Amino acid sequence: MSLCEKNIFKSIFDEWNQSIQRFIQARKIAAEDAADLTQECFVRLWKNCHKVSRDGASSYLFKLAQNISIDHFRKQQVRLKYTGQMASKSEKEDGQYLMEMQEFKERLEKAIDGMSEASRVVFVMHRMENYSYKEIANQLEIGIKAVEKRMHKALKYLSEQNILKKR
Repeated sequence: MSLCEKNIFKSIFDEWNQSIQRFIQARKIAAEDAADLTQECFVRLWKNCHKVSRDGASSYLFKLAQNISIDHFRKQQVRLKYTGQMASKSEKEDGQYLMEMQEFKERLEKAIDGMSEASRVVFVMHRMENYSYKEIANQLEIGIKAVEKRMHKALKYLSEQNILKKR
């Protein structure tokens, strides 16, 4: 079954819409903007549905969300620069936000340490070092399906550790 089939795409949308929106909001993007950016992720997924497998859809969506969030910030900075309204340092360094992010970072690092070696290596290479599955497969001399399976195990483990939303 192809991701380009409307019922398959709808099931992906229903399964991942809220998670993607929360992922974007976690980057200090307002809820209204996060909803728009989430829709943009799904529009791009639809445009590339023939290139993405059903199993790879979640990874593709999160990568899109990350890139779209970065683009959003860049556009915001350009707007602010040209209107002469650069955000104040206090807004950028909100104490509560920084504390929450530090706690999350510590929980994530602890969870990553608890993963199996195979899952940890793939997770770190893909999510932190931005390697593609193909690049990881080549470096580790394994198949892309093995990379996908290890990444799935890593994400499942993080979900079990309450780092990610459970499916």
